[in-house]
Amino acid sequence: MRQINLHIIGVQKAGTTALASFLHQHHDIYVVDGKEAHIFDHPHFEECPDQTVFTNRQYRKRLTQFKNEKILCDATPITIFNHHFLSACYRYNPQAKFIAILRDPVERAISHYQMSKNNGQERLNMLSAFVSETQRLKKAKHGKSWNFDSSYRTQSYLQRGLYTTQLKTLFDIVPAAQILVLRQNDLRNKHQLTLNRIFDFLEVEHQSISTAKVFESTYTKSHWTDQLAKLYATFYFWIRRESPKNWERIIKSAQG
Repeated sequence: MRQINLHIIGVQKAGTTALASFLHQHHDIYVVDGKEAHIFDHPHFEECPDQTVFTNRQYRKRLTQFKNEKILCDATPITIFNHHFLSACYRYNPQAKFIAILRDPVERAISHYQMSKNNGQERLNMLSAFVSETQRLKKAKHGKSWNFDSSYRTQSYLQRGLYTTQLKTLFDIVPAAQILVLRQNDLRNKHQLTLNRIFDFLEVEHQSISTAKVFESTYTKSHWTDQLAKLYATFYFWIRRESPKNWERIIKSAQG
């Protein structure tokens, strides 16, 4: 079977669903059914006796309408968060291209929290969840860390915003020429221009794709400590020197 040759690897809550939706409208791009195949992060992937068979079987299930489009895309946004997932993804097809979308990490953490809260995966208020995150993830290490209900997936609000480490790992594993890093605001504010940049990266023709209200936030403040949570998250990322300037430095350094 044809291999996936485009991976939208993250970050979660930064517009990966929107981007996948836009790309799926291009006549030469097919996005796997359900958008996220969750193959290389699957809890059973590492223990599979034949990972190639497992991967091909899982992908085949998600190509029900495939009509030989040039680009086959999997948009599983947790991929960038764990170097094992990313390495396995790259080994699967070393010629594939990778797109990462970054979002302000504080906004991303809040959006992630709200999603987990709405899904019944979070019982704490936002401030308590942020403060408790490190201990929660330490406890998760003693169990099956990457089960689909693991805290590493559902409650990693702040750690997923540590882009510096994730970008360095990405460029260590994947050749820079096969990577495109975007900001969420690029897609929001420069929609067609950004899509054309992506089409050039993928070597497909430009196609006009209509905008849609895909960045609407469902977050509403529901607790008096929410503002404190935002301040806590801001300090968390500030003390770790997470900033667009540092991210751009990593990207430019990798690209030579």
